[in-house]
Amino acid sequence: MANTDADTAADAVSNDASAPAVSRAESRVTPRGEDRRQAIIDAAAAIIRESGPSAISHRSVAKRAGCSLSATTYYFDGLEDLLHQAGLVNIGLWASRAEHVADRVEAFKGVPDVPQRVRFILQATLPAHGGYFGHYLQLISASQASPVKHAYRQGRQRLNAALRRVLRQLDSPLEPEMGIAVVDGAAVTALSEGWNVKSTAAGLLTDLISLAHGMPPFQAPGDTLSAASPHGSPATSPVTAVTGSTAD
Repeated sequence: MANTDADTAADAVSNDASAPAVSRAESRVTPRGEDRRQAIIDAAAAIIRESGPSAISHRSVAKRAGCSLSATTYYFDGLEDLLHQAGLVNIGLWASRAEHVADRVEAFKGVPDVPQRVRFILQATLPAHGGYFGHYLQLISASQASPVKHAYRQGRQRLNAALRRVLRQLDSPLEPEMGIAVVDGAAVTALSEGWNVKSTAAGLLTDLISLAHGMPPFQAPGDTLSAASPHGSPATSPVTAVTGSTAD
């Protein structure tokens, strides 16, 4: 494995006692050092998204980043610093996704119907490529890792601001916190009971949007409530138009 900046600097200091010490702060401002530091943060963020903060160790991050073990300690003031930086990356990714959705909503021509509104909200709040179990597992377990928890709190304002743009453009009276709570609650319920996450969340959002605009909850003629659709949502409804399928 090739030597890292951390390895090189450490060797230089140990081999020449008269050489000036290279501080961590100084190493971070070099382009090479900053790139390597960011790669380590990104690796830690990916591990958190997949397995939660408890899976983070210097060794697991070094393996994921393809760097030496010493590099994971050289660029950070301990594991808590690395956890915090990784948490900021994750909340930043979620906020960025919501901001892209907000851009699309603001560029949308015409008046979106209910299924289109629900689709936009789901795109802004759910993981883009599934992986719902891992996503919510790590969100819940973040409460046990203070650096990650504080990072998520720190980035929440940006996420809420992006979702507020989406909701206002869709003429929705919902506040971002309520929209996220509905989607997250539906997702956790669906995961715990074996339902389709998108369909469950879409059904609840459809009912909520309909009620907010003075319309009755959607139920197509001849539809009956089915065991295949929890929380009173019809088995076939605009949900299918929103999700494109009835399976995760």
